Amino acid sequence: MVNIIKSDIFRIKKGSAVRNVFLAGIIIIVITGVNMLGSSSGFGGVGVQSTASAARSLPGNGAEFVQQMRDDGLFPFFILAFAVAVLGAEYSTGTIRNSLSYFVDRRNVFFAKCVTGFLCCLTYTTLCLVVSFAAGTILFGFGGFTLTLIARILVQILLSTPLYIGMIAIGNGLLVFTKKTSITITTYLIGLIAFPSVTYQIYQLFPKAEWLTLCDPLSAFSMLSRFWEFPIMTVGMVLLFWVILDALLLFAGAQLYADADIA
Repeated sequence: MVNIIKSDIFRIKKGSAVRNVFLAGIIIIVITGVNMLGSSSGFGGVGVQSTASAARSLPGNGAEFVQQMRDDGLFPFFILAFAVAVLGAEYSTGTIRNSLSYFVDRRNVFFAKCVTGFLCCLTYTTLCLVVSFAAGTILFGFGGFTLTLIARILVQILLSTPLYIGMIAIGNGLLVFTKKTSITITTYLIGLIAFPSVTYQIYQLFPKAEWLTLCDPLSAFSMLSRFWEFPIMTVGMVLLFWVILDALLLFAGAQLYADADIA
């Protein structure tokens, strides 16, 4: 399993897919900061406006800019690129036959590719934080960076682990099922739009479980970016929802991969 992860990381380094995702993230953060600086209200960024960031104001310092970039719902969209980069290229180049022919359990191969995608997510998160810090400091000045802020960011990354794993598992599962990156991307994006409707319908059945309205990816990422402003029970239930969903997604994806046709 470790060797498969190393092999995938080596292949990713040689390719341009993940590098392009990193560059896109950097460009979006910089353009958003410049546009916000040029406006009097803080609006004008090109980031995805989530519930938490829809009413943001002009950052007073670099720390506030970093926090606002954490509020933006960009991650659910970019995570798909990591799944495509790790597994999708194998279908387009035909090297999927090699992966499925490994003398190891196919489920382990699938799990290894999910781990590789997860590591890409962590790398992307770190890069975005570094770029946000640099852009925020240059544009809005150094200030506001406290141990509390740093601790909250580290905890937020830790809490986001179930979402990273879940979104990667969804992307990989769709790729195994469709074998086409274009269909996977379309299905994935439609799913992001439809997910809130599904959780809302479930909420209608259990009106006391208001936390269900925060279980869709965009809302969950936004909530976790400011987890300290929400009740512990709400955060815990959303994370439990995603942990259970992760288990189901990984099981289904691994089974699909194990039964995949290499023809």
